[in-house]
Amino acid sequence: MTYFCNKGTHKQMKNPAFRSLIVAAALLSSADAFAATSVVTANISFDTPLTLTSVSQINFGTVAAKTNATYTISTTGAVTTTTGNWLYGTKSAGSINIAGSTKDTINISVSGYTAQGGVTPAKATCSYAGGTAASCDNTQITGAAPGTGKILLIGLDAQVDGTQAAGATATPSVVVTVAYN
Repeated sequence: MTYFCNKGTHKQMKNPAFRSLIVAAALLSSADAFAATSVVTANISFDTPLTLTSVSQINFGTVAAKTNATYTISTTGAVTTTTGNWLYGTKSAGSINIAGSTKDTINISVSGYTAQGGVTPAKATCSYAGGTAASCDNTQITGAAPGTGKILLIGLDAQVDGTQAAGATATPSVVVTVAYN
């Protein structure tokens, strides 16, 4: 061990606490001389947004004019009525392609029923990705993650008030809402 001979320094160097303080100061000052910094960027990606693409609109075909009736179109496109008279024409359930996440499940509901031309839509049913039709009328049904695309079929009732003249066309509407769980 080396001792300094300056007056008073010799006693300080013998003190173990003082020696530790000197060693720590030397280490800290030498670490600062060799320090370097780097910035690390955190990347975070968020899931694929949902997209809804209309494949076909609901089409009941042609029904009898001046007839108060309720017509039902199923998710398969079949039209039935107990009081009206379906005549002819193209009929189809509504069809929407839903694309998005491959991991997140979705909720589907139909609301915002808007009457037009004396025809009021009601009681929507939905079939998602080939599943069994179920009520989606102001209530949610849960479906699997859509991935690159799964088809939602929509059926509903059309309550016709009987004021429609021959040749008239009514275009009531509904709002389909799809959201991630």
